[in-house]
Amino acid sequence: MENWGRKRKQDEFEIPLSIFHFPLSIKKMNVIEFNSVSRCFGSGNDVTLAVDHLSFSVPKGSVFGLLGANGAGKTTSIRMMVAHLKPDSGEIRILGEDPMTQNESLRQRVAYISENMQLPHWMTIPTAAKFCSKMYPNWNHDLVPVLAERFHLSLKKRYDEFSKGQRRAMCIILCLCQNAELLILDEPASGLDTVARRDFLSNMLEFVCDGNRTVLFSSHILGDIERVVNQVAIMKNGRILLCGELDQLKEDVKKNLEDMFVGVIEN
Repeated sequence: MENWGRKRKQDEFEIPLSIFHFPLSIKKMNVIEFNSVSRCFGSGNDVTLAVDHLSFSVPKGSVFGLLGANGAGKTTSIRMMVAHLKPDSGEIRILGEDPMTQNESLRQRVAYISENMQLPHWMTIPTAAKFCSKMYPNWNHDLVPVLAERFHLSLKKRYDEFSKGQRRAMCIILCLCQNAELLILDEPASGLDTVARRDFLSNMLEFVCDGNRTVLFSSHILGDIERVVNQVAIMKNGRILLCGELDQLKEDVKKNLEDMFVGVIEN
């Protein structure tokens, strides 16, 4: 992907790669696999099919963008990945395991940010980091002050003293410091201004730069998706209508991501 090797601008703050402690890769695999997964809500005559026999996979080391209009099934799919919802049928594998087993070792390998993630109002970044580090054995303590500086966040302020965008940035910091193998992010840049979104996306690329980490995120901001992903899937009515490597898809249809998205959704 072209943006991975881009030259940094002078005003960009570079994170030394030595700060990230990456374990050695054992073998390549799909870190997320959906096989004919369905999920309904409601009962009787009032049933909504949110996810309809959904099948797709996310390769290890990829940045995977999940696109779709509101109600397409993105959040329902993500909540099943992290065992917040149980599928009605089909099979899901996360890092080779069934997420519904609630395996402790699996939870430690996956970092998740929900669209509406909140933290206790009294927590500062160091307080929250100390709390979270007890649950994640690969926690990267060195990364906390580096990312706080990158996002221009005070280490002394409480969560309730930050703006909406700054609160979101605080959650992102805690997510990245887990040093997880897989990041699952539902609208992660929601509430961030343009500069903060740029910094977040840059940090995310740093996170997967060695190919041993994987990121899946949903977003309605197509410019963000196109800037960082190398794999993309477009959802509508609980199904994936288009999925593959972004550059190859753009070459096949001779369109940019926005035109591709509009064409798929409107057909």
